[in-house]
Amino acid sequence: MTKMGATEEISAIASSSASFSAAPQDTYTPTSNEEKEHSLPTYNTTTNPVQRDHNGSFASHWRTAWSELKHTLTTRDGLIGSYDYAYLFTPNIYPFNKKYRNHIPPFFYPDDRIPLLLILILGIQHALTMISGIVTPILAISRGAFYLSTQDTESLISAGFITSGIATLLQITRCRIRGTPYYIGCGVLSVVGPTFDIIPIALKYGSDLYSRGMCPLQEIDGTMTRLPCPDGYGALIGTCLVCVWMQFLVSLIPAKTLKRIFPPTVTGLLLLVLGAYLVTTAGESWGGGASCLDGQGVNALCPNINAPRPLPWGDPKFIGIGFSVFVTILLVEMIGSPLMKSASIIFGLAVGSAISGATGFWSDTQIQQAPTVTFLWVRTFKLSVDGTLVLPLMILFICEAMVCMPSIAATSEASGIETEGEKANTRIQGGILCDAIGSLIAGLGMTIPMVSHAGNNGVIVVTSNAVSRFSRSVCCGE
Repeated sequence: MTKMGATEEISAIASSSASFSAAPQDTYTPTSNEEKEHSLPTYNTTTNPVQRDHNGSFASHWRTAWSELKHTLTTRDGLIGSYDYAYLFTPNIYPFNKKYRNHIPPFFYPDDRIPLLLILILGIQHALTMISGIVTPILAISRGAFYLSTQDTESLISAGFITSGIATLLQITRCRIRGTPYYIGCGVLSVVGPTFDIIPIALKYGSDLYSRGMCPLQEIDGTMTRLPCPDGYGALIGTCLVCVWMQFLVSLIPAKTLKRIFPPTVTGLLLLVLGAYLVTTAGESWGGGASCLDGQGVNALCPNINAPRPLPWGDPKFIGIGFSVFVTILLVEMIGSPLMKSASIIFGLAVGSAISGATGFWSDTQIQQAPTVTFLWVRTFKLSVDGTLVLPLMILFICEAMVCMPSIAATSEASGIETEGEKANTRIQGGILCDAIGSLIAGLGMTIPMVSHAGNNGVIVVTSNAVSRFSRSVCCGE
C-alpha cells in the first residue's frame, strides 16, 4: 500500500494569525519505492470527517482547526489509532525482539496525521535530544569563559530552554511573509538550540578580558583567581544583538546563490573544523572541566575547591565517570528499544549522574534552592558593544547560515522529502531567517545565539517519525 505525504499546511491550532497567510503548498512524497512500500498508514485519514478548505477565509481556517482538534481529542482514531506501540518499547534482545526482528515500522512524513498518543511518545523524543545540546554550550561559556555564579548560570540555562522552544516553534511551523517570496521557518522537524560555534570566540574573549584587567581578579594564597565577569558576558550578548543582522541579510540571498557561494565542500569542511575543535572542549570537560584546567586559587581543583569532593583535573575518578556515560550510550544503542535509542544520551547522563551522586561528587542543595518556575529576564546583564568582537561575530553569523544549509538538507532527506529544487531552496531560506530571528530572541533573553541542530535526525530515522505538523506542539514544550 502506498502512503503519500499530505500537502504542507500553514495553519495550526497554536500558531498566530500570520501562520494562515497564503503560501504555496508543498507536497511531501517518499524518496524511493522502498519507502513507499513500507509507509503503511496507521491513522485512518480516509474516514476523518475533517475536510480542509485551503482557499477558505480566515474564519474557515479556524473552523477547520477546531474540527480537527475535536476529532483528535474525542475519537479513538484521533487519540490512539492502530499503531503497534509495543514495538517502540521492545528491547533488541532475544527472545524479546523475536516478533520484531524483521519488522519495518511505518514511516510518517512531515504532514501526515498521527494519533495524539503517538504524538506525545514520539514528539517528546525530539525534546529529549535537545537537553544536552542546550545545556552544554551555555555551561561552557558561563563557567568556562566568564566564571559566572551558579545562580546566573542556572538562569541562563533556563533562558536557553525557553528561547529554544520559541525558535523551534517558528522553525517547524513555517509561514510565508505576506507579499514577499520569503518564508520564516523550514517546515520540517528541525529543532533549534544554542550554537556551539560561539564557544571558541567566548573563551578567547573572556581570557583576553582577564589578561587586560577588564574582569575582576582576586589574590588567594598568592595566586590570582578569576572572579565572575557579568559585564564581559553582557558585552558578548550586546555585540551579538548588533551583529545578528548579518544573518538576516544572508537569509535574503537566494538559496541557489548561497549554494554556489558555499558549496558542500566548504560547508562540510567548516563542520569538520568546528567538530574537531569541540573534541578538545569535550576532552577538557571529561577531565573535570575547562575552568579548572591549569587553574589556580578557587579553581585549583575541579570543579572548584568548594565542591563536595574536589579533585585535580584529569583524576581517574573523573575519567571513570565519563567512561560510564560513554559505555551506557553504546549499550543503549546496541540493545535498547527504539525509544531508548533515540534518548541514549539522556540515559548516559542519567547513569553518570547517578554514579557521581552516589559517590559524593555532588549534592542536591542547589537543586532544592533552585526556583520551581522561572522565566526570561529574571536575571539580566549590562549590555554593551565591544568593537573587538564585531568582526568575529559577523563571521560567526555568516557561518551559522552555512551550517544551517546542510542541517536542513539532512533533516529533509531523513524526512523523505526533496533536497533539491525550488521547494528545498525555500526551506533553506526560511530556516536561515528563522535562525536569525531565534538568535535575536535569544539575545534579548540574555542567552547565546541559536542555530538549527541536526542531532534529532537520528530520532527521525529510529522512530520513523518526521511529522512536524503536530510534533511541533510537543517538541517546543522543552
